[in-house]
Amino acid sequence: MGQHHKHALTRRDFLKLGGIALGGAALACGGGTQVVELTAVPTPATQPVPTLAVGEIADIILVNGNVVTIDAKRTTAKALAIKNGLIHFVGDDQGARGMASETTQIIDLMGRTVTPGLIDAHCHLSACGLLGTAYVDISWPAVFTIADMQAKLAERIAVTPPGEWVVASGWVTFEGRYPDKRDLDPISPNHPVFVLNQGGHMAAVNSLALEMAGVTAATPDPGNGRFLREENGEPSGTILNHPAMDYFRRLWPRDMLSVDVMEQSILGPQATFAAMGVTSFQDVYARDMDRLQAYFNLASRGEMSIRGQIMNVLEYAQELDGRIADIEAIRYESDYMHFAGAKFQVDGALEASYTNEPHNGLAWNVSIWKPRDLEDAVAAFHDAGYQVSLHTIGDAALDMALDAIEKAMRANPRADPRHRIEHSILNSDEAIQRVKDLGVIISTQPTMIRAFADACERIWGEERAQRIIPTRTWLDMGIPVCLSSDAPSLPWWDPMSTLYASIVRQSWTKKPVSPEQALTIDEAMYAHTMAGAYADFAENKKGSLEAGKFADLAVWHDNPYTVATEDIPFLTVDLTMVGGKVLYQAG
Repeated sequence: MGQHHKHALTRRDFLKLGGIALGGAALACGGGTQVVELTAVPTPATQPVPTLAVGEIADIILVNGNVVTIDAKRTTAKALAIKNGLIHFVGDDQGARGMASETTQIIDLMGRTVTPGLIDAHCHLSACGLLGTAYVDISWPAVFTIADMQAKLAERIAVTPPGEWVVASGWVTFEGRYPDKRDLDPISPNHPVFVLNQGGHMAAVNSLALEMAGVTAATPDPGNGRFLREENGEPSGTILNHPAMDYFRRLWPRDMLSVDVMEQSILGPQATFAAMGVTSFQDVYARDMDRLQAYFNLASRGEMSIRGQIMNVLEYAQELDGRIADIEAIRYESDYMHFAGAKFQVDGALEASYTNEPHNGLAWNVSIWKPRDLEDAVAAFHDAGYQVSLHTIGDAALDMALDAIEKAMRANPRADPRHRIEHSILNSDEAIQRVKDLGVIISTQPTMIRAFADACERIWGEERAQRIIPTRTWLDMGIPVCLSSDAPSLPWWDPMSTLYASIVRQSWTKKPVSPEQALTIDEAMYAHTMAGAYADFAENKKGSLEAGKFADLAVWHDNPYTVATEDIPFLTVDLTMVGGKVLYQAG
């Protein structure tokens, strides 16, 4: 690893915020200007406060820094001023200090870099909060073997009454294979068990769960769902894609994922995201109405600390009936909560990716949605004025998604709908041109290269595996590209890992994956800030540090633009603000 350049002071020395609690409580103002400084380093004297007109006094100013605005001109500055949660001024120290009064809080950055708060344009924040609570956390790589998984499950089974469900999430391929009922049965003779994989599109269940769901050798596979089989035709307990997984989820008790449970799952992860510099998230898997209700409840009570955008997932055509009206009846909109539209899974796991040519996985030529059903569902949300986003892994899935978007737009030429493709792993040249022509946004996760490129080569072959996630091609064609974590479906929740993976495109086995498609750090930072705001129709409110926008920002301990590339994953954030409120400070 290259040298990790650090300031002379430790993070603990930074931002000794006298009067500010870690939760971001207001600074207690004494009789003079409040100065937040780095201890042991002299702070420049505060300049005389000029006489200003009423309303021009800043609440907070940040000075003596490297402010990377991410505006259209890529302006950098030394200071900024905040008033009423909005950026009031971006420029030099003198200009910012001229907006201070005795009640203004001054934060001396001592040269540290400030960027807009990171926007995670595709994650599942509520699912992050279920790990370790409603779900046993068996996330890879902390849980690395079948024995690790069994031990974690056994702990929960020991304190769960017989007959009650035990649900876990986070496994990947263990020891070169998927877990199945033979791995679960010895530890769970009296409990139905369901363990979801980290990607969210496969699961394993035990024999009791199969019995309760009535899944036998005679049970047909549901659509693009698959019950993997043993040689005698009996289900192995490994299941693929949501249509098959729902056979078991519908048996879970109603209160397992109640509105109250979901509210807690949404509240919990926000501090974790803030500590990573993330100030906005887009949860594109708010599938059920209780989850939507939980998001709206928290926002209406003012309990969201970072800003959220959510999309309702529909897995079946039947779920469309009345859904838009039901959502409208409970929808709540604010600066901290925005309902964007609907998300559809065109295909599912890599093993069942829908491709134009055969592959070595479990299924290659079957989509989860039927084309006509998908077209009707996309059109319904498009006509209602909402965005749609479509999950695609294979190239045929992308073609099908674009067909549905194009048909809806031709039938109802709505201005600037900004429909989205999520992941967009495998693309043909023709499809990329269609994405450009239709004005579609790509929301992708470069860490998928690290996680899945080796599996892509095994399933799709080397030629197709080298064409995955073509970020450079998209950008060069002028296609909007936003970056995200897909947490917890990928183990790297932090934007530092995402930035790094977009620059260093390597598989888990360190094999280069079309390195010519790499982004620069500036392109990656833009894609993780302004492009994410654009994907949410919020580019005039956030995503860059400009006057009039939300004071959502991250103060980095080291400059992401100047550290060695190999050190980017180890970058840390010293301070995170949302609306001028400190949500996180380094201890």
